[in-house]
This record gives sequence, C-alpha cells and structure tokens, in this order.
Amino acid sequence: MHGPCGIDNPGEPLMEAGQCKKMFPKEFRTETTMNVSVYPLYHRCPSDTTFVRGKEMDNRFVVPYNPYLLLKYNAYVNVEVCTSLRAVKYIYKYIYKGFDCANMVLPAEQIQYNEIANYIDARYVSVPEAMWRLLGSHMHDRSHAVMRLPVHLPNQKRVTFKDGHEEVALTRSRQTILESWFQLNQSDNEAQTLLNTDIPYNCVCDRNNWKRRKRGGNTIVARMLVLNVKDAERFYLRMLLLHVPGAASFKFLRTVHNVIYDTFKLADFHRHLLNSYEEWDHCIHISNAKATMSDLRLYSVLL
Repeated sequence: MHGPCGIDNPGEPLMEAGQCKKMFPKEFRTETTMNVSVYPLYHRCPSDTTFVRGKEMDNRFVVPYNPYLLLKYNAYVNVEVCTSLRAVKYIYKYIYKGFDCANMVLPAEQIQYNEIANYIDARYVSVPEAMWRLLGSHMHDRSHAVMRLPVHLPNQKRVTFKDGHEEVALTRSRQTILESWFQLNQSDNEAQTLLNTDIPYNCVCDRNNWKRRKRGGNTIVARMLVLNVKDAERFYLRMLLLHVPGAASFKFLRTVHNVIYDTFKLADFHRHLLNSYEEWDHCIHISNAKATMSDLRLYSVLL
C-alpha cells in the first residue's frame, strides 16, 4: 500500500504542491487504459477498506504488484509495464547516470566529531564474521616476514632533511643496511662466507645494524630490490652482491685478483659474470612477466 498520501497526510515527503508525486490515490477504473506519456492506468474496482498506518485505505492506494514475485521472494516488488519510449529512457537513465554528488559546507564551530560513535554506526558485521568472532578464531595471521635489501652506490644513500638543515641531517644520518653488512663482514668471520641475501636468515637488523639472530630465521624471506638495466652501475652492483660473499666495502666488490677496477661492470666482467647469457636470460624472464613490448625491445638492445 502506498502512503497514506494526499489529503489524509499532507506532510508526506512525496507531497508537492498539495498533490502526491506518484499520483496516489489513483482513480477507480473499469478497464486498463494505455497512456503514451506515463505508465498505464490500471483497472481498479471499488473494494473494501482497511486501516494501514492508522489511515483508512482502499484499492486506490494499492501499488502495482505481481503475486508470483511476492510469494517467490517474500519481499515487496513493484511491477510496472513499459508502454512508451519515455518509460524505457527512464529505466536506462538510472544505469548510466553515474554517481551521486553533493556539496556540503560545515562551519568549524558546529562540527562535533565522535570517532567511537561513527565507527559503531557505520560498521557492518556480517553473520560469518560474527560467528567467526564468537568462536574465538583468529581474524588475521602472518607466516613470514619479508626483508627488503636495498642497493645503492657509494655516497648515494637516501638522506631525509628539512630546508636549511642539510648539514645537520648529514651528520646525523645512520649507515644503511648495505653499509652495515660491510661492517659486519669486517668483524664476523662466519658472515664472510655468506651472501648478502643469506644474511637475514642468520642475523637480525636492529636500527640498520646487523646482530646475530637467536631465533626466527626460518620465517624470513629475503628480497633484494629489482633494478632496471638502464641504471647500469646499480644493476651491476646488485649482480656482485648476488655472487660475492663477505664483501667488506664497495672497494672490495670492485677488486678482482688484487686489481681495483673503476666500475662495477668491469668487476663483473673480470669475475666472469658477464661471459654467459645466464644473467640476461634471467633478466628477460623476469621482465617478460611485467614489462611492456617496447621495454622488452629496449632490454634486448641493451643486453
């Protein structure tokens, strides 16, 4: 039943200029009449009255419905027949009209923000989540921690500073994880046998300082940052870190058979890391999963 609307309830939200927007109550009709501009005017015969929401209502207030759909879904389903192009346009307008927008202005002195009340009012707890919580089951869990190993060139570590305090930031900057690994290899003979990617399984990094790990080494996943081959020196430095254990400095990595080379690429070459296509095949294999076709062609030229 619609309403009550009209004279019986002039304060109804659908009332406009003293008339219901949905044109209720409808008129009694002996037959259904098609209307070109709006929905059909359905057959409505006089019937007994009943009280709905405290008002006496009859067949004129009945919203068009389908008995089969009401029984099937046990819910209110409004059914109208589309008899004109305007009705079809009305339906598709709601599909393609986009999202709703609203402009609001709230004076600062009138804002009373209650974070707890907003959380309780806006949060929706579904039946599965409620049952899961009643059973005391864990809502989340973590199996392994990922340790990211950065790669940077000498004197190119990241430093955060404020304008006008550059020198203070330089004096207070801590050593990086990579520099701490160099320092560890200078004093720990056992660490000198390990690669940079093996250190997190045996040591823990506390404020960028490596210390011997007491437990939890089996729940760590070490990942060295992936570098673009166009960033040549960092790319070749990363290659050395993946193959040279126990490096004590950047100079150590550039030293091969007591000869100090000027670039990391030359050190890779004299360590015979560039003599085969294994590294390039690995690079293309990784890039194939995420790079675009233009990038793959560029990699092929550079390699």
